[in-house]
Amino acid sequence: MAEKLYGGAYLSSFVDAILENLTSILEEEESSPERNNLLLRLQNCLYEVGPVLDDAELKQFTDKRVKKWLVDLQDALYSADDFLDELSTKAAIAAAQGDP
Repeated sequence: MAEKLYGGAYLSSFVDAILENLTSILEEEESSPERNNLLLRLQNCLYEVGPVLDDAELKQFTDKRVKKWLVDLQDALYSADDFLDELSTKAAIAAAQGDP
C-alpha cells in the first residue's frame, strides 16, 4: 500500500473534502452539543494538519518513516470519512422519520 501513496497533495485534497463534510454536519440544526464538540475538535485537528502534509509530501521520498506516517494517516482519514458518512446517513434517516 505504501507504494500507492504519492504525497500530501492527494491527502490535502482528501482532508479538504472531509472538512466540507464536517462543515455540513455541524450546520445541521438538530445536533447534540457533545457530538458538535467532538466534531469541532476533529475539524480543528484537520485544519492544523495542512502544513504538516505539505512538508511530509516533500520528505516522504527521502524518509521511509514519513512515508509510513502518510500511509497511516491516509487510513485514518478513510476511517474518519466513513464515520462522517455514517453520521450524515443517520441524520438524514432521522430527519425523514421526523425523529429529533
